[in-house]
Amino acid sequence: MTEKRNAHVQQDRHEADKKTRTQFDGIGLTKRNSDYMFRFSKELKKTTLSPERKAEIISQMKDELLVEQKHGATARNLYGTVEERIDFIMNPPKKKTSMFDNFIPNVVYNAVFFLILFNLMYGFILLIQPKNGQEQAVGITSLILISAVFGFCAPFLTKLLDPSVKHTYNGWMRALFMLITVLVWIFAFFIAINLPKTGINVVVSPIVNFVLAAIGIGVDIWVHKKYTITVNFFTPRVKK
Repeated sequence: MTEKRNAHVQQDRHEADKKTRTQFDGIGLTKRNSDYMFRFSKELKKTTLSPERKAEIISQMKDELLVEQKHGATARNLYGTVEERIDFIMNPPKKKTSMFDNFIPNVVYNAVFFLILFNLMYGFILLIQPKNGQEQAVGITSLILISAVFGFCAPFLTKLLDPSVKHTYNGWMRALFMLITVLVWIFAFFIAINLPKTGINVVVSPIVNFVLAAIGIGVDIWVHKKYTITVNFFTPRVKK
């Protein structure tokens, strides 16, 4: 009974291998490249990637090989061994990125995000506790200045803390930069909240706070759609 069961399993595996191999036959690949893709596909199936991602990888490699083999390239030349290619896909090398990549859109996105938060926070305080809220709230110019400084500092802090990139500076230097950034952040915050609540820095009504927050949401949605926002506290990382 056990022998029959094992024979059945082996037969199923043989049929699966045969089906996998046929998808690379008759599409224009050389025999060597077709064999490489067959072995690669078998190993790729063992990974934890989604079926959609696996199919995408196979399709991209097939298309690339069909072009490159016309110039004499082989899959082994392009990708290394099957094991090396699998390792590259599962553990891609960290990219070295500049602190100022797409810097302005990221600053704007973060600054507006903080402006939304502060307007919502002080708007609710003024709405729930009108008298005490006037004492706790800060002027509209102060809110804008605080948000601008926070927005400017956020990309620096996020980039310095991001383990997914290859950093230019070592850990001690990054820690020093982070400390300086946080100190600037705190210093600017205390200056801004202590500005006189007169002139252009008056405390606005909660309705104005909510209107500004709504406008800010629209602005951030537009910025996020138009630009690549990556170095901030609020955009989730893209999963592999």
